[in-house]
Amino acid sequence: MTTPILETQRILLRPGKISDAQAVYNNWGSDPEISKFMRWNTHGSVDETIAWLTEAEANISDKLSYNWLFVNKKTNEPMGSGGVFYNKTQDMFEIGYCIMKSCWGQGLATEAVKEILKFAVDELGETKFFACHAKENPTSGRILEKLGFVYKCDGIYSSFDGSRVFDSREYFLFV
Repeated sequence: MTTPILETQRILLRPGKISDAQAVYNNWGSDPEISKFMRWNTHGSVDETIAWLTEAEANISDKLSYNWLFVNKKTNEPMGSGGVFYNKTQDMFEIGYCIMKSCWGQGLATEAVKEILKFAVDELGETKFFACHAKENPTSGRILEKLGFVYKCDGIYSSFDGSRVFDSREYFLFV
């Protein structure tokens, strides 16, 4: 299934395009405070953002990975991203998300991820989900709990390139 466009009251969730690169880079990709606990590293240039968006565009029909930009419906400005992907270790889909600092504390990440989970349940038929966050980032845990995730245990995860390792809290959701 191709990653579809989703919509909430305040957010349009759509696949990213290369033409979004400058906005993504400016709004969160280049912000070390946003990437501090993410699996991806801070983008050092807009070229890194273009590379990420190029890969995302190439994988738009991947049945094991669905990624969206979170676009503010009032301003049409990308403000974050997230999605679900199959985690082989957990044998279930994992969710992930990030949102630019000026949008923190407004419930936007919760709203977006709630819609992503609805898609995964209704369209993919998934009933179990995994998520984790760095222990040093408890706000992410509060978002997960609002969405119905339940803390299971402590764990670790690393950045995609293996350069950073995080002590984490692991959560599960069964619907």
